[in-house]
Amino acid sequence: MFFINELTNIATSVGTYDGISTEMTTEAVVTYLVDDLDITKTASRTSWATGLLTYTITINNQSLNPYVAPIVTDTVDPALATLVLGSVRINGVVTTDYTFDVPTGILTVNLADVAASSTTIITFDVERV
Repeated sequence: MFFINELTNIATSVGTYDGISTEMTTEAVVTYLVDDLDITKTASRTSWATGLLTYTITINNQSLNPYVAPIVTDTVDPALATLVLGSVRINGVVTTDYTFDVPTGILTVNLADVAASSTTIITFDVERV
C-alpha cells in the first residue's frame, strides 16, 4: 500500500558468493513525510560569557491537521550550563509542565496540541555552571 506521505526504500545487492551468483534484498524501510510541519531552535547569543542564555524552540504547523500532544526534549550540556528553574515558557506564558534531569541535562516539555495553521514557541533560559 502506498500513502502520499510515505517514502519506501529497498536496497538490493547482486554479486558472487563462494562461486554462486547471489542477490540479496533488504526489507522495506518506510519513512513518513510530514508536509508543512517543522521544528527549529535558536539561541539569543552566538558567544556567551556572562548572564543568561535564552533558547527558543519553534514548532510551526502549517498543515491542515493538528500536531497532537507533542513532547519536546532538549539536552543542555550539564558540564557547561543548567536550566534556570521557572524559566520555561510556552507562547510567552510560564509553564510547570516540564521536567529537567540535572545529571543528564535533559529538558522534557509536554505540549498541548499544535493546531493546524499555528505555531507554538517554547523558550527557556540557561546559566553557566
